[in-house]
Amino acid sequence: MAKYLFVFGVLASLAGLVQADFVVWEPVTDAARFYNDGALKDVSTFTGDVGAQASGVVVTVDAISNVDTGNGYSTIKPANNDDVLTSLIFTPDDPDLFDAFSFRGQLDGDAGGSITLTVQDNQGDPSQTWTFTGLGANSDFTRIGIIAVEGSGETILWVKLESVFKEEKQNEFGYAPGGQPYPTIPVPAAVWGGLGLLALLGLRRAVRGA
Repeated sequence: MAKYLFVFGVLASLAGLVQADFVVWEPVTDAARFYNDGALKDVSTFTGDVGAQASGVVVTVDAISNVDTGNGYSTIKPANNDDVLTSLIFTPDDPDLFDAFSFRGQLDGDAGGSITLTVQDNQGDPSQTWTFTGLGANSDFTRIGIIAVEGSGETILWVKLESVFKEEKQNEFGYAPGGQPYPTIPVPAAVWGGLGLLALLGLRRAVRGA
């Protein structure tokens, strides 16, 4: 019995080591931009769209303190001089669609040049965390990103950024293999009917010409 308990304990310990399987990402050209839905003032929660403004895949953003947002390719700043932007969580409406995330921004001097990024996958593994350092202050740092290991099948449930931001911006998502890069827009039946009528007219003219 003791031997079985020992083996069970080892397996349980190994299971505790399992986590989301992401690595640092060098963003590629097929990433899709995240667009704020509008220029918002003094909000702590808002939405935006990946791929196209107001018509892409919806992502909800939650901040600890109130923020102002720019309209378009996402920019997020503290709402006023009394607020400090220390945490942002990005949650896609479709947790099976994206396997990569990247961003840029500027840090306040109090950040010490570091950002902590945590990702939770949609496959039920424990979250995974990185701390990026040497990012400076009061000037744009280069793009930072993470991506699921190829073949892991993992996708993003949410991503959390923690630091002291002057601004956070230019968020992008990468589509998981088999993910739709843009939502499919159904074609109205009237359009199909019109196309069919044009085809028949063209065929009639071709027959007469013959």
